Amino acid sequence: MTHTFILSLTNSFSLSIHFQIMRFNKPSLSGYLILAFLAGFFLSSCKTQKESKSKSKMDEAIEASIDSVVNLPEIDFADLLAMSQEPEVYNASATRLNDIIHTSLEVSFDIPAQQLFGKATILVKPYFYPVDSLILDAKAFDIKQVALKNKKGELKNLNYTYRDYMLRIALDTTYTRAQQYEVFIEYVANPEKVVAEGSAAITDAKGLYFIDPKDKDPEKPTQIWTQGETESSSCWFPTIDKPNEKMTHDIRITVPEKYKTLSNGLKTKSTKNADGTRTDTWEMKMQNAPYLVMMAIGEFSVVKDSWNKIDVDYYVEPEFEAYARNIFGNTPEMLKFFSEATGVMYPWPKYSQVVVRDYVSGAMENTSATLFGEFVQQTPEEMIDQDYEDVIAHELFHHWFGDMVTCESWANLPLNESFATYGEYLWNEHKYGRDAADLHLQNDLSTYIEESFQKKVDLIRFNYEKREDMFDRHSYQKGGCVLHMLRKAVGDEAFFESLKTYLTDNAYQAAEIHNLRLAFEKVTGEDLNWFFNQWFLDKGHPLVEVKWNWSEADSTITLELAQTQNLESTPVYRLPLEIALGFGSNIRKEKITFQEQNQSFVFKSEKKPDFLLVDSEHQLLGQITQQLTVDEARELYLHGELYRDRFAAVDILLDNSSEPGVSEVLKLTLKDKFWKIRSYVLERLDDQIAQDTEGYKPILIQLAKNDHKSTVRAQAIGKLGFAASEPEVFALFETALRDSSSMVKSSALASIYGADAEKAIKLIEPMEKTAKGDMLTSIAAIYADAAVPGKLEFLKSAYAGISNPNDRYIFVQLIGRYVISQEEPSISESISYFEDVSTKSSAWFIRLSGIQVLAELQTWYDSRVDAVNSEIQEMVEKGTAVSVVQDKEVEKTIYKKKSSEISVIIDTIRETEKDPNLTRILNMFR
Repeated sequence: MTHTFILSLTNSFSLSIHFQIMRFNKPSLSGYLILAFLAGFFLSSCKTQKESKSKSKMDEAIEASIDSVVNLPEIDFADLLAMSQEPEVYNASATRLNDIIHTSLEVSFDIPAQQLFGKATILVKPYFYPVDSLILDAKAFDIKQVALKNKKGELKNLNYTYRDYMLRIALDTTYTRAQQYEVFIEYVANPEKVVAEGSAAITDAKGLYFIDPKDKDPEKPTQIWTQGETESSSCWFPTIDKPNEKMTHDIRITVPEKYKTLSNGLKTKSTKNADGTRTDTWEMKMQNAPYLVMMAIGEFSVVKDSWNKIDVDYYVEPEFEAYARNIFGNTPEMLKFFSEATGVMYPWPKYSQVVVRDYVSGAMENTSATLFGEFVQQTPEEMIDQDYEDVIAHELFHHWFGDMVTCESWANLPLNESFATYGEYLWNEHKYGRDAADLHLQNDLSTYIEESFQKKVDLIRFNYEKREDMFDRHSYQKGGCVLHMLRKAVGDEAFFESLKTYLTDNAYQAAEIHNLRLAFEKVTGEDLNWFFNQWFLDKGHPLVEVKWNWSEADSTITLELAQTQNLESTPVYRLPLEIALGFGSNIRKEKITFQEQNQSFVFKSEKKPDFLLVDSEHQLLGQITQQLTVDEARELYLHGELYRDRFAAVDILLDNSSEPGVSEVLKLTLKDKFWKIRSYVLERLDDQIAQDTEGYKPILIQLAKNDHKSTVRAQAIGKLGFAASEPEVFALFETALRDSSSMVKSSALASIYGADAEKAIKLIEPMEKTAKGDMLTSIAAIYADAAVPGKLEFLKSAYAGISNPNDRYIFVQLIGRYVISQEEPSISESISYFEDVSTKSSAWFIRLSGIQVLAELQTWYDSRVDAVNSEIQEMVEKGTAVSVVQDKEVEKTIYKKKSSEISVIIDTIRETEKDPNLTRILNMFR
């Protein structure tokens, strides 16, 4: 599974373009900056800065919420948490009393009523000990019949009890493990009656979802889809809803003829019925866990592809049919690569990918039928700036790690998610090279480190409070980094052979972390408890301090390393590391094992190295403090072999840009072979550009015109603002408006607006119908900043057409800013619109965005009350006519009523909102 939306580096830059637009006039909408990243904060804990002249109570509540998490001292808070989180509870793997062999389902629907009518025939045998009863998970069902089914198909009713979402069936006799029995259950599933709390990773847990069931929303297709993880498949069929259960299954889905269906395995039959419906039969003949069973139903366009004689299909909304291969087209190559890398051929009979509306997470690896949120549906233009290939790779790699071999308990979730996360690295390395993969790993490491400020927990942990707590940056990003270290520790050949062994030894079974260790030990012949104990079964990460010196007299280099992490809560690590010694273009490598709190290493060397770099493979999950001099950083940049070498060097050079010779190297970095170096330098180059505009201008113009990476072109255009008055540069901006990238066009528009606002506004109107992505957002930002009248309906219409939740989130804020820039009647009329956004949006952070705007509108009305009060007081002092004063009193009353109206709306939302992330904020706002 992939979490819902974390703002990427690309998105972060595109947001800066929209902030750039705001810089020319009024300060940005109160709370705008912090909220633009708030979705990222709660799902990735990004720390953001916010400046504003006035703050609403909602702003203060949000700031307090964030400050309570990220503004505490790192070591004290994290270590306090680590020491306080003792295992008060042990969440054991589910006890196996019965084992489901096969489940056969017949389902149909009352779509407007959001009900499923089901018949389940379940073949079961005792797991080991004799049994006389069967307990099934069945959430919010109306049970119609429970019966034993004999070999002739005859039914014999059984006694049962149903409470607490558990169906307890008394069997007709005691069965041994040598016997099988078959139970028939007829039921109605009522997902809207399920009482279950979602989480940050999976925002709802009712299992079965009806989208626009009454066909009232013209912007939204009617769909039905399921989400089983963690234990929500039992919201639509009775089962043993645990990850260590494995079964085969078939489903007969009856739907109106116009809908297409998708489920696991192969569609073996499709029958048209006399009542205008159709029944599709899907069969999965390989075992998988109940949470991986799925259905998706809707008016999809199906684009067919193939690989190795299996079907590879892409289910998208009709308007994206032409782009389906742009979105998913690398899937066949991924199937080939992952099959070869693991040594295990893709283990399922087909691979389909379907995009649905209002999905409750990012994506889900349902066996042979992955489900994605609508954010992946993009035009080719949008994909230039950002695609979701990592998510596609993540979910596909799950089909080996998670689907074929499944974690036996949620405590072992990293066996699913850490591998899927590392699958993203492997794909990037294969397709785009080591630099791209290392950037991905760098981001994963940073993402985990940020979470470690709040929590330090074992990677494999049985003491979680809620199973959804396992879906965090430890299970995903930390685990991916740990697997990379394991690869470096044993070597590539042993690593991939061990993966093959793990997969084949545990194929179509549930596994725990020790199964993985045993596979690696079986291949390598080594005892790897030391690695698994410190990285999988313990918390935290090492903090390493580096000092070194060269002795001319002894011709030796002495390297002194210290582990400075809190040893009361974190162990002293055993760290195999590689040391790089740079002598011009000659890089000498030394391997060490650092396993004491303080440890020295001595290397013979006739010359002092130009630089010494600890962990030159950049594989360590930890934080290394090593002070490089400017000369060392220069040599490291010029001769470093890896992106991470050059990135570390550039960081030092940017911090010391006034030092002699540094400016020349920084100009050289703008020609670096990897785009991220060029982008990072541009991001931090403002002071240098200001000091040497003529030196940097031709470089920036070349980047803006010719760089192959749209992010860099857009940044270079933004940096050329100082020369916007020059005809050559302004013409470049105008040319960039025809760039293939929305981000570049957006940056050009922002630069034109900064130089000539009137011209920018004239340029915008013809673009309204075709603008997408960043360009559309920039248009909205300009309309808001310039208070262009008559654009509210356009903005509402544009918002309705945005599919990416991140973009929708930001756009709500821009509409709010626009409304506040208009006259009061527009503000009053928009209240109901933002109420709808706050209550009807599927994603909690979009609802939050609407609530924030409502709070801003309330603040606006309160400020008008204060302003009118001052006016009234001044009028009274001047002896103004009573009738005029009375008119002002009426005006004040209107403003107060509107403020109260909004207050009631927010209070109502607070009482009815169920999402835990949003309720936490709302409860602070009182």
